[in-house]
Amino acid sequence: MPVFAIAKINLRHNITFHIEVCAAILIITPILYGTANLDTASAAAPLEMFLSFIGIVLLTPVFAPEQNPGTGDLVASKTVSTLTVYLIRMICAVILTILLIGLFSAYMRLQKSDVTLLLFIGTVANAVFLGSLGMMTAALTDNTIIAYMIPLVYYALNYGMGNKLGHYFLFSMRASDFEPKLWLLTTGILLVFLSLIVKWYKKRLQ
Repeated sequence: MPVFAIAKINLRHNITFHIEVCAAILIITPILYGTANLDTASAAAPLEMFLSFIGIVLLTPVFAPEQNPGTGDLVASKTVSTLTVYLIRMICAVILTILLIGLFSAYMRLQKSDVTLLLFIGTVANAVFLGSLGMMTAALTDNTIIAYMIPLVYYALNYGMGNKLGHYFLFSMRASDFEPKLWLLTTGILLVFLSLIVKWYKKRLQ
């Protein structure tokens, strides 16, 4: 199976722009929010509030190329199944999400901020959960614009409802509450794989 070839094509043709958007997030975050000499609770703020967007940027468009009928027909004609292509894209997106968040976490540590392993994992949990909302919406609607809107609306909802969202509150680490991150990460992983199943099922119905 040409896994690396598919990953290379995905990197070159599908997500280059999205990586550039993520790079912009990494550059803008220290400008909008100080990242030096922060304690654990303060360091959680830029990670939860800004780095979480990386998951939306990278995971939401996993199904986007096939929305172009020509691309969809081309992928469907290959010996490798469309589901396998989606899976490889998803894995690439998750790996990139982890690497970029890890890179920024390391940068904050160099800035003498107390970024712990729990903060890193909690930020990845946020990113995967928000990205999974986008993926699931894209799988159900075949509309990338709507797919981007849903996680952004949920993100905004966290400002209005705060910890009333309970286990699904995105900004809990600022209060040193890490339990919601387990729920967010678990739910995010489930939604990611469920979205792949939805796409596979819809493909079989065609």
